[in-house]
Amino acid sequence: MFITINGCKLFFDVYGSKLDIQATSIKEKLTLLILHGGHGMIDHTLYVEFWSQFSDIAQVIFLDQRGCGRSDLRTPNEWNLQYWANDLYEFCQTLGIEKPILAGVSMGGHVMCEYLSRYSNLGGLIFCNTEARFILDDVCEKLAELGGTEIAEIARKQFTDPTPESAAAYQQKCVKYYAKNAYSAQEIGRCKQHIEILSHFYKNHMHNFNYLEDLKKVKCPTLLMVGESSPLHLPIRAEEMAAQINPKLVTVYLFKNAGAPVYKDSADEAKKVVRDFLKKFC
Repeated sequence: MFITINGCKLFFDVYGSKLDIQATSIKEKLTLLILHGGHGMIDHTLYVEFWSQFSDIAQVIFLDQRGCGRSDLRTPNEWNLQYWANDLYEFCQTLGIEKPILAGVSMGGHVMCEYLSRYSNLGGLIFCNTEARFILDDVCEKLAELGGTEIAEIARKQFTDPTPESAAAYQQKCVKYYAKNAYSAQEIGRCKQHIEILSHFYKNHMHNFNYLEDLKKVKCPTLLMVGESSPLHLPIRAEEMAAQINPKLVTVYLFKNAGAPVYKDSADEAKKVVRDFLKKFC
């Protein structure tokens, strides 16, 4: 389905109904809104298999963000966290979505951070393998530990000056260190890709944001899902996020021997963690 938000045609898909119709009652289900990562290389389709499992207790909405997937490509000045967060707010306003539970993976979590820095209409937050600031040196150090200096340098090239060639090298040689059961080239390749978005974001925005102070604004239950062995989304980044949030609101779940996303290595465990979190709202 498509909806026009801020002059941009956005694609979204829905799993599950909003109304739970019983014999003697009708109850509204939660709205769980999934934000994909990998802007320019990934779209929502990579996340459907895991997150659609919760459509029995929530209406699960997948959104291809501006420039990504099946949404309009638009122009470079719109490929940033501010536009993506504003689109998300207007998307919810237009569809009458009140108090959504946002779930963001990787860069989807960055969009969530920008969103909560400006808006407060949130029911809950699920940060999955993400961070409030990106420290490339730490990522390269971990990749060097796992795969050697060549792997670290390929990653550094990709995150500072990405090209189609660097993206191919990164996919071939680095992604396999994300998780024991990392996404395959075929899974990633079926997504609609626009390398120019990734290049623009990495060069102009990826290394500049820091939302740690903004996390103090969180007023809703928050789950941080962390892979112990993830080289890209390090546990230390989740720990510093949690330290900024009211301890009564935040839960940090460390998945042992799991990478990114955690549900690729620990599918059943991740499913239970998310379901238990969502049940708090039912």
